[in-house]
Amino acid sequence: MTIRSRTRLISFSLAVVLTLSAVALINMSRAQKYKNELEISYQHSLNELSESLDSVETNLTKCVYSSSDKMLGELCSELYSDCTRAKEALSRLPAEQMELDNTYKFITQAADYAAYVSEKTSQGEEITNEEHESLVTLLGYAARLNDSVEDMVDICNSGARILSKNVTNSQNVPISPLSKNMSSAGEAFKDYPTLLYDGPFADAVLNREVQMTKGKELFTRDEAKQIAADAIGKSAEELSFSGDEDGRIPAYVFTCSQQTVAVTKYGGYVSYILYGGRVTETVIDEKNAVNIAKKYLDSLGYERMTQTYYMTYKNICTINFAYRENGVTYYSDLIKVGVSMKDGTVVSMEAKGYLTNHTDRAAFEENITLENAIAGLNPYLELLSDDRCVIPLENGHEAQCYELHCRSTDTNEEVLIYVNTLTGDEENILLLLYSDNGTLTK
Repeated sequence: MTIRSRTRLISFSLAVVLTLSAVALINMSRAQKYKNELEISYQHSLNELSESLDSVETNLTKCVYSSSDKMLGELCSELYSDCTRAKEALSRLPAEQMELDNTYKFITQAADYAAYVSEKTSQGEEITNEEHESLVTLLGYAARLNDSVEDMVDICNSGARILSKNVTNSQNVPISPLSKNMSSAGEAFKDYPTLLYDGPFADAVLNREVQMTKGKELFTRDEAKQIAADAIGKSAEELSFSGDEDGRIPAYVFTCSQQTVAVTKYGGYVSYILYGGRVTETVIDEKNAVNIAKKYLDSLGYERMTQTYYMTYKNICTINFAYRENGVTYYSDLIKVGVSMKDGTVVSMEAKGYLTNHTDRAAFEENITLENAIAGLNPYLELLSDDRCVIPLENGHEAQCYELHCRSTDTNEEVLIYVNTLTGDEENILLLLYSDNGTLTK
């Protein structure tokens, strides 16, 4: 090899090394920039959560002290908005290290109860002593959660960093108070009483191992982004990546305007859509909203879903769907869809119950006949209708049941009695609450 050739080879090699080094430095810089942006996003979301929970506690305190049904209704309307903002902020925090499931459940139930009280007062009905005590109970839990989140804000303001897997101090040494604070707050909600269901058995549907994502293909962030964009009728370029959710159902989280969309990392399912905006008027009716929601679920691949209950609040109709096959409704496989009553746009969706529980099940068995189940009803109940279903139990298992829709001959109140088709035992009783805005169960 000539001296000129050797010189050229050395020069070329040096150029390659320098180029690769420059690319590596650029990539490292971009990665660090992304980490910094993600950390800032976490800090912002934590502060937003703290502010929302402070408003939740304040409005709950006012609710407890109010003697005016009109004022109580207005306060509960504000409380519902506070809870919605808190849920949106919560969705942008790293779920795995903060153990947020119980906290999310509490905020969701507080929002539902606020909507219930607001609707009741708007109909001119008075709040009962039991309902007042429920507000007091909510206030106690809200105060405890608010204190824990304020402690977390103080920790972060003192130099701690929120990362996707842990929390570190200013010297990058891992610390745990942030995770422990949220975990201890979450522990407090494990025995939180069910005040108001947002669908039959909503408390029990998340107790099992997640079924739908097991063994499924890992989707890339870009693939998930396109799925999220399609779910809300936007282009992928309009969405921003908000962060990873690494809890029970790992997901990529994206935002676009006032909507937040989570897509599961395994399987590429739309897990939930949150909406932070307001709908100002009602144009369509509930029947149209139900049909729109059903078609929307079909488009996402959530097929064979049947509407169970719905509620309209602040011009958004939230419809509860359950999976139905061969004449059997599976209440574990629950999905909620929120539809704007102004233009029929789907603004929110929650499919964690379905993703957790949907799987192939054994054939429906009936050791006890429907006639025998009906004959065993309380004599002061009048049967209105019957159905076959599978319901979740608090221990994480399921029970095959006859669903007997009845009316009390004493109070005229309607109830749902669930009789086990194998044993004949009553598995559950739900009270039906009717209003102009929909049906709820308690």
